[in-house]
Amino acid sequence: MERRKAAIEDRASLLRGETLYEGIRPRSGELEVALAYPNRYGVGMSNLGFQTILGRMRRSGRFAAERVFLPEADSGPLRTVESGRPAGGAHVLAFSISFENDYVNFLRMLRAARVPLRREEREDRHPIVVVGGACTYLNPEPLRPFVDVFLLGDGEEIALEYLDLRLADLRLPRAEHLERAARIEGAYVPAVHARSGDLPRRSYEAIVSDPAVSRILSPRAEFANTLLVEISRGCPRRCRFCTVGTAFPRFRAVPADVVLSIADRFREEDERFGREPARAIGLVTAAFFDHPEAEAIAAGLLRRGWLVTASSVRVDQLTDSVLDALRRSGLRTLTVAPEAGTPALRARIGKETSDEAILAGVERAGRAGFRNLRVYFMLGLPRETEEDREGILHLAQAIRARFHSAGAKTGTVSISLHPFVPKPRTPFQWSRMLTPQEMKTTIARERRRLFGFRVKAPDLRDVYTEAILALGGEEIAPFLVRLEGGERWDRAAREAGIDLDALLFNDRSPESRAPWEGGAPSRRDRANRREWERAAADRP
Repeated sequence: MERRKAAIEDRASLLRGETLYEGIRPRSGELEVALAYPNRYGVGMSNLGFQTILGRMRRSGRFAAERVFLPEADSGPLRTVESGRPAGGAHVLAFSISFENDYVNFLRMLRAARVPLRREEREDRHPIVVVGGACTYLNPEPLRPFVDVFLLGDGEEIALEYLDLRLADLRLPRAEHLERAARIEGAYVPAVHARSGDLPRRSYEAIVSDPAVSRILSPRAEFANTLLVEISRGCPRRCRFCTVGTAFPRFRAVPADVVLSIADRFREEDERFGREPARAIGLVTAAFFDHPEAEAIAAGLLRRGWLVTASSVRVDQLTDSVLDALRRSGLRTLTVAPEAGTPALRARIGKETSDEAILAGVERAGRAGFRNLRVYFMLGLPRETEEDREGILHLAQAIRARFHSAGAKTGTVSISLHPFVPKPRTPFQWSRMLTPQEMKTTIARERRRLFGFRVKAPDLRDVYTEAILALGGEEIAPFLVRLEGGERWDRAAREAGIDLDALLFNDRSPESRAPWEGGAPSRRDRANRREWERAAADRP
């Protein structure tokens, strides 16, 4: 009883702190939707995809959509934030999933909602379990045994199409509704379809005039009280390790006047209601300087008094004007990502940036007044040599020297080392990754080399869990259930019968069919194979 009371008080506190914009208040409707994010409230409310779909559901006026997050503690049945109704009692329990390691939280939330984990065990009284989000572009197959309907690709249109059908089918048996849902373009229904690879991913072309925007600002979000606006989707580059340029739809940039008009609308609404105006704006993009109007956007927002941050900037493209805008917004730490220690390895992974271009960007950052740098490298990249690893130290030392000489004499340079994880639908999906022992040895050696730097590395348990969930198919479902039950990743993999050598620790043949592929290779599959072969031949 005390835990239930505390949960109610916490929900009330969350709602009191939120500022809602542009008609996103909860609405009544015949179709009850529990929209879930498989992580804590602060993480979910900083996820632009989750916020965008919530906004579309509510602004349509047709659905009663309420939010659900991973509870901070066990407080009984999983309940929605707004009214506290049981999530398992909704007509649709929809999840927005971006990251593989949140699959475990997805299962935990199903269990907390009193919904059977496996789809074939659900009855008509249970909600339809729907999954959308970034994971559907890549490899949804590990979740196949647990999901009734996947919505593949961009969710802006397909989410409402599906909910309209669900509303029309409320009185139909579950099986009949799923048969009808399978006819929606981009809907993957495991009870009907054999695999996801043969189905199209939806692409929202209207993003250039109607971009993703966060319409609920919260002081308890990771990006506290920050308006998030997507200024581009996709990436024009094709780094061989990265999914954004290879698995997602083509690069689309939102015009500067559209971005600035959104900022103006939010300010005008604050003035109309006599609220303290929102001040912080986060520009969400995979490649800020690849936007043709990046500087115009930053300058326009700065003139309007906004504090500007951007989710991704390339160090070799930094300009003085944008650095000044970021610094004047209060940003003191800049993250740069050389990825690899030598130009040769950077060329092999498709990120051709010279040492001097990196150092020139660092120098601009120092001159602009930044006092801290985070420098990101990957370890275990395909055909990485000892010379490449030694190059991390040499480049880190050069970065620190150039940063300090540019005016940041007391500034700190920290190093982040992250193991390479092969990702689906990329040219490096066939590459091996280092074994845990190899990775521990490599990280320990780099830490010794980088003496005098602050060095961070992720928990390897999370890294190898991510790799298995990224590359496996529905056969790894027992592994996922064991993780949800609290087992360590290595024991769970062993008990589930996963051959880690075949899945992770040896190169795989491009001739083998991956779980996410269709019956025949797609144009994108063939392009990835060509890039894999070019990388093996050291060709850019």
